[in-house]
Amino acid sequence: MKTVEPTLKERAGRMYRQLLILQRLFYRSREADDVEWMAASDHTRDVALCAAVSEILDELTEHAEVLTTIPFPISEWQPGDGPDDERWRALTELERREVASMVSGYEGLITWSESSARGREATDYLKAERTRLGRFREEMVFLERRRNAG
Repeated sequence: MKTVEPTLKERAGRMYRQLLILQRLFYRSREADDVEWMAASDHTRDVALCAAVSEILDELTEHAEVLTTIPFPISEWQPGDGPDDERWRALTELERREVASMVSGYEGLITWSESSARGREATDYLKAERTRLGRFREEMVFLERRRNAG
């Protein structure tokens, strides 16, 4: 029976949640007066060590949070996926043009719908779709940069 490995996004999410718990525990402990870190002999070393650990936890938590926002398909990477996996290949020029054409057509449809929309529900839906389209365009720019760098 094959075990299913968690995706990169799932791993990053788990790490982020664990770091948030550590941050809460650490800050709660740090505020207590009787905390002795690593059995340090003087209070000054305890405070310096607490500050250093706090800084590391904050930085790791920020990195983990960024990893949870990795776009598809990279977010679906799993251990064992090779570089020649079909999901990681760059788009061909023809595929890129087709996607750009569909995005342009969809944007035109949203613009037309916005001018015809009469009502808050329709307007909210179209705003959400415009936001989604903007995110997609950002991801396309990211993929284009990656394609040109490679």
